[in-house]
Amino acid sequence: MKRFALTACTLSLMLGIGVAHAGNSLSRVYVHSVKSTKGGAEVIPQGGSWTARDHGGPVLQIITDEIGYGHGAQARLLGTPLREVKYESLCNVRGRLGPCPRGATIIGHRSTWDASGREGGNFEVVVLPNGFGSPQRATLQIR
Repeated sequence: MKRFALTACTLSLMLGIGVAHAGNSLSRVYVHSVKSTKGGAEVIPQGGSWTARDHGGPVLQIITDEIGYGHGAQARLLGTPLREVKYESLCNVRGRLGPCPRGATIIGHRSTWDASGREGGNFEVVVLPNGFGSPQRATLQIR
């Protein structure tokens, strides 16, 4: 009987963790902005598929946001892997998504990808969810 009770408690705990974990799973990934020597800083409208400005030069950075929790993010520009140079937590700050003040609840993460020295092209980022679901991806044509 003790063994049955222990097994039932363990199974219940595992299911509870799974449900809580699934609630925090990755829900969305998108390109937040592009910054470059040539094109300056450009915020990309959500759902946007290309930049309005020409970008490139000695400095080119692409900033992506993930809402929820994911792992294993990989980004590519014209098929070439990019290096993640910054990773920060995101919170809901007065109704807007932004860097987290002390004690705030994290709802996602922002990554900055380095594409310096390149002149643009097709950008893609893929993030695997921590819970259930398919990998999330975002693409952007950088002029």
